[in-house]
Amino acid sequence: MAQQKRKQFVTPSGVAIYPWLNTPDTKFVPEGEFKVNLRLSAEEAEQLINQLGQELDNFAAEAIKKDPKIKQFDKRMPFEEEIDDNGDLTGSYIFRFKQKAKINTKSGDTFDMKVALFDAKRTPTTVKVGGGSTLKVAFTAWPYAMASSRSIGLTLRPSAVQILQLVELSGGDDANMFDDEDGFEADASAAAFSDTSTATDEDQLDF
Repeated sequence: MAQQKRKQFVTPSGVAIYPWLNTPDTKFVPEGEFKVNLRLSAEEAEQLINQLGQELDNFAAEAIKKDPKIKQFDKRMPFEEEIDDNGDLTGSYIFRFKQKAKINTKSGDTFDMKVALFDAKRTPTTVKVGGGSTLKVAFTAWPYAMASSRSIGLTLRPSAVQILQLVELSGGDDANMFDDEDGFEADASAAAFSDTSTATDEDQLDF
């Protein structure tokens, strides 16, 4: 039986928290993991929350037909309400996206994965994306049911990111440690391009 094509989603614009989009984070996942948390206001998040809830409900209904015990599993969604340092709700939601940098298939093949980066005009770029950047994330929602934890949920796998407002990774305030000098001057209008040939046809989304 052919594998079912996963539905793709695009988030509203939100604020990036701890993004690892240029290079994978290997601290807890040896093969590396691209990831980002996205902060959305409750109003912006409402439609996405409903869509993801429907995706999980549809998967759960089919899974329960095969294994009735799954009906007792806890549902785990890939987002949570944001809480500030005082323990109060901020009125925003945090959505968690992650994609392993290497995928090993059952046939023994290994695929290197990347998250394609685009600017506001959908031009490929290699800019270093830092926390605080305003982004849209294109992703697929992959359902799972784990007997070991008695849980059923969704994992959000990002395939592409559109950068609407960039906060560059590093650089920032460090520049204030220097004085202006004669020499190389960066062209602020120059765009950096990257080869996004690793993206599949499914990744070519209309942001």
